[in-house]
Amino acid sequence: MALIGKIRKNMWLVIVLLAVALAGFVLMDITSSSNRGGFGSRTTIGKVAGQKIDYMDFQRAESALYSGSGDIYGRRSSLWNYFVEKVIIDEITDKNGISVGADELNELEFGVNLSPIVQNNFRNPQTGMVDREQLNQFKTSIESGQELNPQFKAFWEEQRKQIIKTQKQTKLVNLVAKSIYTPTWLADALDKAANEVADIEFVKIGFDAISDDDVKLTDEDFANYIKENESKYTHKEEVRNLVYLVYDVLPTAEDSLNSMNEVGGLVDEFRTTDNDSLFVSNNNGFYSTAYVKKEDITGPLADAVQNLAKGEIFGPYIDNNLYVVTKLIDKKVMADSAKASHILRSAQEGDATMMAEARKYIDSLKNLISTGKAKFEDLAKEHSQDPGSAEKGGDLGTFVPGMMVKPFNDAIFETGKEGGLYVVETQFGVHLIKVEKLIYTTKEPKYKLAYLTTPIVASKETQDKMLDKVLGLLESNKTVESLSALANDEVKLETAGGLKKNDYTFADLGSGQTSRDIIRWAFDSKTKVGSVSPVAYTYTDEVNYVDSKYVIVGLKSVDKPGIATVESVRSSIENLVRNAKKAEMIKARIKSSDLAAIAAEFGVEVETADEVSFGRGFIPNAGAEPKVIAAIFKQGEGSVTAPIAGNTGVYVVKTKAKRTNPASGGAMAQKMQASSSARMRINSGLMEAIRKNHKVDDNRFTFF
Repeated sequence: MALIGKIRKNMWLVIVLLAVALAGFVLMDITSSSNRGGFGSRTTIGKVAGQKIDYMDFQRAESALYSGSGDIYGRRSSLWNYFVEKVIIDEITDKNGISVGADELNELEFGVNLSPIVQNNFRNPQTGMVDREQLNQFKTSIESGQELNPQFKAFWEEQRKQIIKTQKQTKLVNLVAKSIYTPTWLADALDKAANEVADIEFVKIGFDAISDDDVKLTDEDFANYIKENESKYTHKEEVRNLVYLVYDVLPTAEDSLNSMNEVGGLVDEFRTTDNDSLFVSNNNGFYSTAYVKKEDITGPLADAVQNLAKGEIFGPYIDNNLYVVTKLIDKKVMADSAKASHILRSAQEGDATMMAEARKYIDSLKNLISTGKAKFEDLAKEHSQDPGSAEKGGDLGTFVPGMMVKPFNDAIFETGKEGGLYVVETQFGVHLIKVEKLIYTTKEPKYKLAYLTTPIVASKETQDKMLDKVLGLLESNKTVESLSALANDEVKLETAGGLKKNDYTFADLGSGQTSRDIIRWAFDSKTKVGSVSPVAYTYTDEVNYVDSKYVIVGLKSVDKPGIATVESVRSSIENLVRNAKKAEMIKARIKSSDLAAIAAEFGVEVETADEVSFGRGFIPNAGAEPKVIAAIFKQGEGSVTAPIAGNTGVYVVKTKAKRTNPASGGAMAQKMQASSSARMRINSGLMEAIRKNHKVDDNRFTFF
């Protein structure tokens, strides 16, 4: 009661404290808004030309279109590009009267000319064809007004938006492409260039003539290369340059022995089991449904398999970081390829009535063929429901084992004989197969095998031991400078430069949550240049679900927008810089203009190429070498170029003869070809060009 009395007497103080607290919340909201790049709204993930992209819309689209599997950051990047492009496309097409009508949309969703979006979403992975039956079921449900599953309804709405955006974009691209025109003066110039040809002799010294170990690269070499190629190496946004150490979590000898004992303990039971397929399935193994050649078998088994008897066990042995025990199920001489025809009567897999009717139909056709009352190819043309082969009399051409579904494959390669007729059921229906020819390239046997496998991975104890070590190193090394002292022959201090705030791939460690966490740390406003992250980042073996790497990361430097620094692009241009330096070393060794002498010096041949065209830009057997082409046509007949650093090596070229060939198609043909080529580039380049003219504010970093 005394406390309540005090509060009542000092109510003014309570009011002041509440006001201060409220002001603090407001200030915090303003500050956090500022930290979000001034976007204001907590749900604004970006803006395109001032139009907001709302995170809730983005999230709904992601949830509707993706099941949750796969590369989450890759799909988010793709979805972001879709949202940005949709705003731009809608703005331009609305201004130019480009739209998608109801009838047109229906055709794109269900008609003959399906949208690429629908084709991709409803493609049967087994056949590679659009699953029309499934699509028609959805059409019936939608048109009849049936209550749709909320998840499917959301998917269809998002898919429809993508269809409309894609169709509008296609119309815009076609509109621009149709406006492409090649003027006559340009066509004449292209025709002249195409018909200027030269016959040459040349020596090419590849960059591999100089060992990488003999080339010492300096920061100055990198800086000079960047300066010479400034337009290629300019950052449009701020980037971070990181250094890192990778500690691989490797299994110990004891871990390896435990893995061997694990799979070895199953050998006796594996040898005596009556059901090999079920046994290996229950013990993390796999059963080979197809026969394989000896040369397709890996590891020590490849040399041993031909001496095994049916049912014999081989192993444990190591193959591809696995302990393996293998059982030979069968071996036989089989055809390496076959030529066959078929008649298909379609039936839904699992529908007993449809299958029975199809089987009865096929049996009647087989009877007609067997009794000589009809020819196979005639019945195929009239009765087969496989549109791809029916018109060809059922001819499927020549194919190798494994190309067809298993029942079809087995009927031909395991039990089939030339001229034989076989009835099989697959997920497509009932087939009548005629084996036209079995082709043997060798009489070597093929093998059917069953495998038990256990990965050789680090135990939990080994993982914990390495993690403790890395955490200990982190505790005593807080700066980038100190990380250099940790590098040795096994663990090298690597650099990952040019990282942008929305990247999700880190160095050669791949994409995913861990890589994204590293990049988010690097761009955190609290992260200072020269500091080391307090987190030991864990990369997991996604197959075996064990920790495979622990990574220590430090922020070395920050590059503002502009010309790239050496640190930010070193890894991406190192090979180019090395080749440029090799080119100078090779050129310095060339003291003669005698092609034979140069070839002898470097152990290569003098090569020839006739009809080298100025307009085509490449040399037969050498590739695209525009600098070399230019030098060839710049000099006179009989002249030899100075050494030229090309794309794939250093060239010295003698121009033996130059001439202008008679025009084949003339300027009109060049005009048509140039216009066609430009129109093709519109398809891939228009969106990028338009996007440059629209201000895009990207706030994804604050959300994920």
